[in-house]
Amino acid sequence: MGSLIYLRLGKLELDWGKNSLFNNHSALFAPDDVRPAPYYYADGVIEEKPAFVRRLGSMVRRLDMLGFTLQACESLYDEMVEQAPRFYPSPDLTFEQFAGILQQVDVDAVRLPEGQNGDYDLGDYVSELFQDPEFVKANPEVAALTRQDATFFENLNPYLMLRLLVRNPANAEKEVVWSFADVLEGGWAEESDIYEGVPQTERWLVVTEGSSDGHVLREVLPIVAPDVADFFEFVDMSENYPFTGTGNVFRFCQGLARIRIQNRVLVVLDNDTVGHNAARRIASLDLPPNMRVAVLPDLEECSAVKTLGPSGEQREDINRRAVSIEWFLDTTSIKGKEPTVRWTSYDSELDRYQGELIGKEAYVRDFLAAAKHPDGRSWPKLALLWSHLLGVCSAHDS
Repeated sequence: MGSLIYLRLGKLELDWGKNSLFNNHSALFAPDDVRPAPYYYADGVIEEKPAFVRRLGSMVRRLDMLGFTLQACESLYDEMVEQAPRFYPSPDLTFEQFAGILQQVDVDAVRLPEGQNGDYDLGDYVSELFQDPEFVKANPEVAALTRQDATFFENLNPYLMLRLLVRNPANAEKEVVWSFADVLEGGWAEESDIYEGVPQTERWLVVTEGSSDGHVLREVLPIVAPDVADFFEFVDMSENYPFTGTGNVFRFCQGLARIRIQNRVLVVLDNDTVGHNAARRIASLDLPPNMRVAVLPDLEECSAVKTLGPSGEQREDINRRAVSIEWFLDTTSIKGKEPTVRWTSYDSELDRYQGELIGKEAYVRDFLAAAKHPDGRSWPKLALLWSHLLGVCSAHDS
């Protein structure tokens, strides 16, 4: 009979393989997501064995980073409709209808098809599944789907299914399980073959204007976004950081655009005058879609900051003029000193001054020392920043 391997949400099977023929789903999980999980066998036999296990709600950002945002799922669905072979009927359900069905389905309420150890004829599993009252109540049309109709849905990527099922809050609390133990026990795979992690093609190299920016982003990532930390790599900043200044960053982007680099690159620029000027120049390049440019987001607290310049001391909005990564740190950490920006130069093209936080190095040193022993600190502004960067990375290519 051989050994089976399943990807399932609760008891709902979304993908399966046999012996050495299976899809590797380790990119959905972190390396430490292995723990005992129930394995379901014929005649009601249940055994506890190691598996990758992760709550579906905590998998959303990983799915987005793997290219399965809701917008991308709709495009993928529509592409499959267009590419469906002529000898299979096109699905009568639009993406909106299909997504609406999955949003209403509670997988725990589904009476699953009687298991055949993965030996279903193409379309049988889904056509039987769609007869279940949980699907029928969401849309009665699915009950009339034939085995040939169901073939289209059986060929959908399981990650698309997960991304749509998670919109039901009941499903978000359920566990996604990749049960690999049987193929190991059967000798069809080595333990080292199971966890491949995030493919290199899905990882992002982060490039910043200065070494301290990259250092801050790297140190805080496992704290504020541990669920996707393995999607990012950073330039070695131990010595001779190659991209100091927006000029060097622009020339770097220029070179990568010319060679049409295949790796994913995220360029992070300050939300200041120089950063916006660089973003404008980089946007004029013919960048490949795997290169993204992010400017630090605006901060509400930066709308009325003490500044020093040609007009003396003022209270001004420094967003887009002087917001560097230091403003996303704890700006109260330097006791007795109000954070202050000094205007340093004027950009005639953008018609605004460039400013810099006075003594910004001290804020970075304070953060790096605290990050070694976080003790539950959350750094909400850095969490906001990483949320912004993740959105840039997972934005669907139109």
